[in-house]
Amino acid sequence: MEERTSAAIARDAVRGGGLLGLRQVFGQALNLAGYAVLARLLGPTEIGVLGIALFLFAFLGTCGGAGLQASLIRLPDEPTPEDFRAVFTLQEAIMGVIALAAIGAAPWIADLYDRPPAEAWLFRMVGLTLFVTSFQAIPAAMLERRLDFGKVALVEVSQALAYNVIVVALVWFGWGTASFGVALLARALTGATLASLVSPWSARLGWDWPRARSFLRIGAPLQGTALVSQLKDSITPIFIGIAAGAVTVGYVQWAQTLASGPLWAWMVLSRVYLPTFARVQRHPPTLARFVEGAVRATHALVAPSAVLILALIEPITVLVFGAKWLDAVPIFQILWVGNLIVPTTTAVLAFLAALGDTRTSLRFALIWSIATWVLGVPLVLAFGGIGYALANAGVLATHLLLFRVARARLQFHLLPATAPVWLWAGTVGLLVHVVARLHPCTSLVLLAGYLAAGGGLYVAGLAALAPRELRQVWDWTRGKA
Repeated sequence: MEERTSAAIARDAVRGGGLLGLRQVFGQALNLAGYAVLARLLGPTEIGVLGIALFLFAFLGTCGGAGLQASLIRLPDEPTPEDFRAVFTLQEAIMGVIALAAIGAAPWIADLYDRPPAEAWLFRMVGLTLFVTSFQAIPAAMLERRLDFGKVALVEVSQALAYNVIVVALVWFGWGTASFGVALLARALTGATLASLVSPWSARLGWDWPRARSFLRIGAPLQGTALVSQLKDSITPIFIGIAAGAVTVGYVQWAQTLASGPLWAWMVLSRVYLPTFARVQRHPPTLARFVEGAVRATHALVAPSAVLILALIEPITVLVFGAKWLDAVPIFQILWVGNLIVPTTTAVLAFLAALGDTRTSLRFALIWSIATWVLGVPLVLAFGGIGYALANAGVLATHLLLFRVARARLQFHLLPATAPVWLWAGTVGLLVHVVARLHPCTSLVLLAGYLAAGGGLYVAGLAALAPRELRQVWDWTRGKA
C-alpha cells in the first residue's frame, strides 16, 4: 500500500473531524435546549447546585483519567491487548479510589455549601458516575485511533439525549436536584454501553505496572493543561459557591452558558486542528495558511450567533428562561467578550501542540489559572458575580501575549482573518437590536423570526462582502482544508 502524503492525511483528518463536529452540533443543541428548560423550571439556587455537581464530575474525572486515554490515542504503533489491559486496570484502580472518596465525602460537600443533608445523595451519585464513566475510556480510545468519528458521534449524541431527556423529565415530576445525579448516571451508562457495543474489546484486568507506568508518563503531562484549566474555572463552584452562595453560582453559570453558547463552532472544528496542523508542520507556508483558515472559519461561525444573542439578550432571557434571570444579564454581557478571543486561542494552542510545544500551553494555562484567582477573589468579594466577570475579562487580555508568542514561531495573520466577519456581524446585530427596540419581541415566534432574519442577512452579506470567509467555513466543514 502506498504511503499517503501529508496533505492527503490532513484532508482525511479534517473530513473525519468535521463530520464529527457537525454531528456534535446536534448534541450541543440538545444540551442547550435541556439547559433552557431546566433554567425555566428551576431557580438560580438549583442551577447553582447543578453547576457544582458538574464541576466535581469534570474535575475528578480529569484527575482520575490521568491522560491514559490520550496516551493510547497518541501511541505511534497500534497498542497490544496487553497495553489495553494494563491501562484499563490502572484506570479502574485510580477511578475506583476517587469514586469512593467522593462518595465518602458527599455529606461534607453538602454541608460545605450549606445544602440539606439529603442532597448528599447527589454527590454520592457523582462518585458512582465517575466509576461507570471509566469503562468508556478504552473503547473510545480505539475509535479515535481508527478515526471512526461517526461512531464517536453516535455515542456522544446518545449520551446528550439520555441526559437531557431524563433530567428534564425528573425535574418536571418534582425530583429536584436528585434529578441531576440520576441523569448523570444514565449518561455514563449510555456511553459505556454504546462505546463497548460499537467498539467491542475484551475488558480484562491485568496488573502490569511497568507497562502502565510508561503510559502514565505520556498521559499525565497531557492531562496537566486540562487540569490547570479546570482549576482556573473552579473559582465559580468553589470560591463563589462558598463566599456568595449557590444563587450566585447559578447566575454565573447561566451567564457563562449563554455567553459561551456561540462557541459551539469550536466544537465543530477544534478536533480537526491538531491532526491537520501536525501533518503539515514541516511546511511553514502551508501551516500558516491552515492556521489562518482555521481562525477565519471558526470566527465566521461564532460571530453571527454571538452578536445576535447579545443584540436580543433581554427578550431571549424573558421569553426563553424567565424574568428571574434578568439579574444575570450584566454578568453575561461582560463574559460575552470571550467570543472575540477564545476561537483564536483554541487554534493557536493546537498549533503549538502540533509543533510539540506543550510547555508554552501549560505555562499559559498556569498564568490564566493564577490570574483568575488573584483577580477573582477580591473582585467577587467586592462585587459578587459581576466581580467574576470582570476578573475573566482581565484574564482574557493575557491571551494577546499568547498570540504574540505563537507569531514568533510562525508568521500568520490574525486580524485580516477575523476583522471582516466581526465588522459585518456587528452591523447586522446593531440593525436587529434597533428593529427589536422599535418593534419589541413579545413571543417566541417573533424572537425566532428576528434570529432567522439576522442569520440570513449575515450569510447573504458575507457571501457578497467577504466570500473568502464563507468559502473557508464551507471547505473546513466539508473536510477540505
